[in-house]
Amino acid sequence: MSLLCLLQAGCSASEPPRCGSDLDCDIGFVCADGICRMPGYEPSAEPDGWDAGQEQQYLDEFISQDEYWWPDDGGTDEWSPTDESTGTDEGGTGWTIYPGTGIGPLGVSAGLSDSSHTLGAVQTALGEAGQPVGQAKYTLSFRNGALWAAGIDSNPVPNQQFDKDDHVIALVAYEALGASTQEGLGPGSSFSEIRAVPRFSNPQRAAVYPPYGGFPGGKMDFFFSLGLFIGYDENDTAAFFTVTRPYPQAPDATIDPAAGTLSFGSRTVQCGDGYNTGSKRDVHRGILGEPDWAYSFTTTVDTQYGPMDVRFYTDSYRILGMEFIGGDDAIFTYIIDRLVVVMLYPPFYGKTASGLGLGSTKAQWEAELGAPVQELSDPNYQGKMFVYQAGSRQFGIVYTNEGQSPDDIASMLVLNYQAP
Repeated sequence: MSLLCLLQAGCSASEPPRCGSDLDCDIGFVCADGICRMPGYEPSAEPDGWDAGQEQQYLDEFISQDEYWWPDDGGTDEWSPTDESTGTDEGGTGWTIYPGTGIGPLGVSAGLSDSSHTLGAVQTALGEAGQPVGQAKYTLSFRNGALWAAGIDSNPVPNQQFDKDDHVIALVAYEALGASTQEGLGPGSSFSEIRAVPRFSNPQRAAVYPPYGGFPGGKMDFFFSLGLFIGYDENDTAAFFTVTRPYPQAPDATIDPAAGTLSFGSRTVQCGDGYNTGSKRDVHRGILGEPDWAYSFTTTVDTQYGPMDVRFYTDSYRILGMEFIGGDDAIFTYIIDRLVVVMLYPPFYGKTASGLGLGSTKAQWEAELGAPVQELSDPNYQGKMFVYQAGSRQFGIVYTNEGQSPDDIASMLVLNYQAP
């Protein structure tokens, strides 16, 4: 099982175009027939495919805002699990959606140190085990599909099962749940109604998903600092509200493949050899906050003392689409705490100085980086890895359709790629 599959939540064995599993899609969407779709939509018998221009339009229509909305310190969304019951009726639950904390009596994990908001807590509160959703190993539906809970493997050694001790990192409410914010907004509200509310008027990222087959397309707003994503249907009606914990920084860094850096404004994270060079672990944590979860693994590396087993960490920011891997050990009296590799996948939306990122085509990337120096099936990743030389470093890209066409788009980027 690949490292990425292990960390992200399980992968499909097949490699269909545009998405390989629900993990390739933003939370609230599912992967159906290789396309990220809102639940409930089915492709037509003979769908009209995107051309390359439409595919690029899908990713180029992201709107990056310079001014972020930050939650009011007054705490208008203070929440307690005792505030609401779990009862339901045909009219819905009447629960309140609390961005950044939870929905009704259910809460999302606040990070590594929060052991109370787990799948077991959701199952106990709702009195049901939940049903699997699509191909996703770490997403279950409740209340006849009106509520989804998405989690992250929180075992010291990932066991590839969504079990009671795993942290819940997102809750997704659909219209049948009958839940709404304190302003009375929720699934079923219109785009204009939602954007008229000051705290929802300026998303940190706004995406437009084009129509495909039976999927009618629609908008999606991301409020990372608030802890809320809102997805809209083709009529600009909210189809779902996704609650996550708030993050102090949106995943919008400038990528520099040659320098091996991610720059969030004036703050920079740099990849290195994990031993003498590379940012310390507290640098990216200081920018992004605690990871959704952290893992450790040991591998043999060549050191100045000869081959040695060295422990590494993985800080997983699943909601932000970022994984940081670095040294986490001590050799004699030398403390190893240096970043080596960063993996980037949706919904990360940062770009290079020339405007390339996830969703850019193979042709666009190769116009900037040149031909790949290597193509391989790396056991640590899903899909064929294309390796490019960027100065003294290597930069890895996984494309849709295994990069068979120049129009295939980047679905994963690996900064400071290391060959297996």
